[in-house]
Order: sequence, then structure tokens, then C-alpha cells
Amino acid sequence: MGYHSRGNERKFNGSAYIKYNDKWVSNLHILDNYELVVYAATPGGMGAAIAAARRNKKTLLIEPSKHMGGMMTSGLGRTDIRSLEASGSIFKEFATKVKEYYVQHYGEHSQQVEDCNQGLWFEPSVAKDIWLTLLTNESNITLCCNNELVDTHVADHALEQISIRSVENGQLFHIHAKVFIDASYEGDLAAMAGVPYTLGREARTEWNEEYAGKIYMDYHPNKTILPHSTGEGDNRVQAYNFRLCLTDDPANMVPVTKPDSYVRENYISLIEDIKKQRINGLGDIMKLERIPNHKTDTNNHHYCLCSTDLPEESDLFPEGGSEVRRQIINRHRNYTKGLLWFIQNDQAIPNRIREDAKKWGYAADEFIEFDHFPPQIYVREARRIKGEYVFSENDARLAPGLERAPIHVDSIAVGDYAIDSHATRKREEAGQDVTLEGFLGLTWLTEIYQIPYASMIPQNVDRLLVPVAISSTHLGFGTIRMEPFWLQIGFAAGISASISISQQKSVRDISIDFLQDALIEKDQKLTHYQDVTWDHPYRQAAEYFGTKGFFTSYAAKLDQPLLVSEASKWVMMARGLEGGSSIPVLPASANVLPVGVDMGPRSPREELSPSEYWQYNPVLKRNMAEQWLSVVNRLTNLRLRVSQTDRETVIRGEFCHWLYQILKANRSKFS
Repeated sequence: MGYHSRGNERKFNGSAYIKYNDKWVSNLHILDNYELVVYAATPGGMGAAIAAARRNKKTLLIEPSKHMGGMMTSGLGRTDIRSLEASGSIFKEFATKVKEYYVQHYGEHSQQVEDCNQGLWFEPSVAKDIWLTLLTNESNITLCCNNELVDTHVADHALEQISIRSVENGQLFHIHAKVFIDASYEGDLAAMAGVPYTLGREARTEWNEEYAGKIYMDYHPNKTILPHSTGEGDNRVQAYNFRLCLTDDPANMVPVTKPDSYVRENYISLIEDIKKQRINGLGDIMKLERIPNHKTDTNNHHYCLCSTDLPEESDLFPEGGSEVRRQIINRHRNYTKGLLWFIQNDQAIPNRIREDAKKWGYAADEFIEFDHFPPQIYVREARRIKGEYVFSENDARLAPGLERAPIHVDSIAVGDYAIDSHATRKREEAGQDVTLEGFLGLTWLTEIYQIPYASMIPQNVDRLLVPVAISSTHLGFGTIRMEPFWLQIGFAAGISASISISQQKSVRDISIDFLQDALIEKDQKLTHYQDVTWDHPYRQAAEYFGTKGFFTSYAAKLDQPLLVSEASKWVMMARGLEGGSSIPVLPASANVLPVGVDMGPRSPREELSPSEYWQYNPVLKRNMAEQWLSVVNRLTNLRLRVSQTDRETVIRGEFCHWLYQILKANRSKFS
């Protein structure tokens, strides 16, 4: 089974390694000794492989191309996430390593450290080095590049085997595993295994989504909806592009050259836009977003009607074979190169704009083996599987009656990005010279949301998880489809697969609560609070109960006193969770005396009635909590205690912590 790059082999940690992009990567020798197979080394695939390997599962990570890392190592250097606080586990680990890299190489107070934005912005080569290090440090991972999927074997609705073929020499390999993960952008493995899927856009009424279907939105700040926005569904796929890494540093620049297939007519609409003063420079045609070391993550410009996207020309990609996809990729590559050449050299472009554009060229130290051009086309959307749950626009908005997005009891990650979509049609009269159809950005609409496990459980096929081509509508996918979230969903898939393998259960039948416990232990975020810091002592309990309806807003108020009525309600809710059936209710009376203490004389009828007592004593106090914990500890092997403080009352976070420890202890008995 070949790699795209060969070199001298050597042994490391008992495995054979070969040279790949100047790094030593494990070479594949044994095909029948893998518990988990992950298809595609995208962020979702890398997250899944690392998670499973760290739980001692022998994992094979197959990448069909010569390039690993997906868009994170192919030019998307400005991470699509609103804040680092809305991320955890593997993405937080990656961002930390990005910042550490720039600190170690340039100094803590360097411009590079400032430009990396706490690890959220990075050069493609830096991302590649970090991911290769993370992957090769895991002895349980075998990374195999340049091998395409050609067949699957499904028996009794369970995926049992896949077949892959070396792109280099055509050699065919059949691979068995206990669980498979399809981490491809296109959902190729799921589709080949017979998982049903959707393409294109749903109509507004199909899932009751306000902004679904055909739409014209002025992308400027007021986000005006324009006429002809009928909300009709169709099979159109939002535009793809390449995320270029350009530089204005002459010492590190490769000049732009004219592509062999140059078609000037592709770009002449820009001439009229310049005359109308819609465009005044390269930065109005492409988004030149800075990353460290004078480089950019160059993206399509939302306000320009002729930028790096190619609407309508990605429609055949999702279901296309290798040759169809190759043609589409080449078309996009030549188009993008030609666009740069046109702006820098065409005599119809004003000299001031040409000279401004000529300040930019390809970064000489990026994508060297690919002629300084990104190897991965940005597949923003392709197939979306039909899963056990369909994530829609409504899952990322405020839920009716709540002060937060909907609560999912099976949440395995969170997302924090506006729903957006790139265009589905080229320039047309209906756009009124303002926008392209399908372009939208709902920046004001979305909240930090929970991502349900059921969205990556495919219908009809077992032993398979799909964390990238996830079950969602077009609009739901418009926020989930960001690399940090795919990383974390993939990480959850890897944990789930490892539990499935260890417990010999189907991935659809494992305990969600046990999975959430494992994710929380690895610092995965399952929900979000505005008032809970990462290092809060009761954060883990709050993460778990935030998926069970204990908190109906983004404020957990963990440090505030707990009302007895709240504590009683939480006990009732916890008893309904896995491992909660033995949790005792709170004492109905605060007057329970120690054994041996004479209770009389007294007349109970002279005391306050229970309803009157709790009306005047609404806060849970230490003595009552101690009475309850004495029963808890007798029923479990735990030794829970009320915190040693001068505080007379119990706080919300402390009680959450007790409940979570009880549930985990009881669940571990049956794991």
C-alpha cells in the first residue's frame, strides 16, 4: 500500500515509518489488526483517530489524497469560531499548541504571537506540523495516505469491511474493523455503504426554517432580504473555492503566473464593477485576512459578485466519481489562478488597482510540494446523511420558552458560529447587482448550541459513525460545517467508537450518559455558560446537567445559594437519569434529631406546617445537606461531604457536583 512520497524506512515505537512531507509517518503493513477504521484525515477524522488511540484502540486512518489535515492545513488559517471559550478537548489542545509554537519560535511578546490570536489563526505549514506530531505521537494510529475507497461490504445492516486501492500502484486491500468512521467531507463511505442522504437545500416549510430555500440577502450589515426570495427548495450546492495563502513579503513571495487554461471572459464583469466604484483594490475582490508572518487566509469576498467562489460549478461534485471531481477541482484551480493574473495584468484594470494587486504573491514556504497552491478544495457542503436526528436552523436559535438554544440530552459537543451559506447561482438580474442567490449570513440569529449524538448515527447501517457529513438541513449544516466543530464531533465519534468496541455494543446502543462522562473527562464541552470559567471546580457537573434541562439559560449561577425547592426538583430529575434510581429524596423535615436524643416533650401541631416552614426557610442549609449525604454515602461507596466553609448554606454548584458523582459511580457499575 503506497504513500505519495517514498523514502528510507525506520522503526519508531515498534512501528515502521516513512518520510511524508518531511515527517515520519507510520507505514501500513498489517490489514487485519485494526479495531477502528477512520476514512479521511480531515479535522473530523484526525479528532476521531486521536480520541480512539488514546483509549488504546488500534486505529487505521485512511486518507484518499496525498494531503492530510483537510482545510486546516490547506489555507483555512483563520478559524471559523466566535470564541475559544466555546471549544474544548482536541480543538483547545490544537489552539494551545499553535500559540506555544509562536511563543517558542518568536518570543512571548512577538508580533507573531499577537497575530495568532490565542492560537485561532495560523499558517498552514504550522498546522500541518502540529497535526503530524499529534498523529505520529500516538502509537495506536497508523496513517495511510493516497488510498481511495472502492467498495464496502454490509451484512445484516452492519458495515463489516471496506476495500481501498492505492492511487500509486492500483493495489487493492480489504480491511475489516469493529467500527468505521466516515470523516470525509463528501460522505463517500456512508453513501457507498447504503446510508440515505440529502443534497441541496430544503424548502422553508420542510423543517420550519425561516431562512431556508431560495433567498437573496444583501450581505451588508443590515442583512436586507431582497425580492424573489421564495424559500423554494432545490438540489443546488453552495459554492466551493480554494483558500489561498498569499503574502506581501517580497522575500518570501512566488509571483503569480498565468494558468495554461486562462479564460478572460470569466472575470470581465469586474471591469464594470470598478467603473461603478464597487471595487477599489484587490481587497475588495478577495478577503485578505491576516495570519502570522505577513501571510493571509484569502477567501471569497462576500460583497464582490466575482470573487474566488464558483457558484453552480460544485453541484456535480458530491456524487461525482474521481474523474468528475478532478475536473471540477482543476476548473476551480485554473479559475482562481486566472483571477489573480487578470487583476494584476489585464490592461482594462486601472493601473492603481493592478499595482496594488501586484504587491501580493503566493507564500514561497507554503504548499511547496503542491507548487505553492492549496492542495484541498474547500468542500463547504456535499452529502448530508439521514441520521437519527436532523439538526436544523432551529437548533442554533433561541428555543421557545428558554433563554438559550435547545437542550439536547445526547449533546456531545457545542458550536458557536453564525449560520451562513455561500452562493448557489452566478450573477443574475434578480440579484440587483447587490448579491448572489443563496448567499446569507445570519450573524445576529444564532446562539451557542448543543450538537446531538444522534446526528452522526446513520439510518439503516450499523457499526458506522458519520461526524462530518452530519445529519442536518442545509441551514443547520451552515453552522456545524466549521473545522473546530468537526474536530470535536470527530473526537466524540472516536470516544464513542472506543466505548462500542470495549463494551461490544452497537454505536447506536451505547449509554449516552457514559459517553458524556468520558467526553467530560477529556475536557469536551457539552454545553455553554456565560458565568462558568474553564477552571471552575464544578464545571464538569454543570456540563453534564446542562444537557439534562437543569439550566434553562446560559447562566448556571453555581456560586449562589441553592433553594430547597430547586434541590428537590434536581433530585427528582436526577432520579430519572441513568444511574439515578437509587438517589434518595431530600428529608421532608429539617428537624431530624440524632439517634439517642430524646425527642420530647413537644407538640408537633404547634410547629409550622411543612408548607409554611419551607416558605420561610427556602435555602438549603448545611445540616439538611449533611443529613441527605449520610444516606447517600450509606448507599454508595462515595464519601461526599459538605464543604468546610463558614457558609451556612449549600451552593448550586456543590449540589450539582454531589449528584453527578452519585450518577457516575452508579453508572460505572454497569459499564
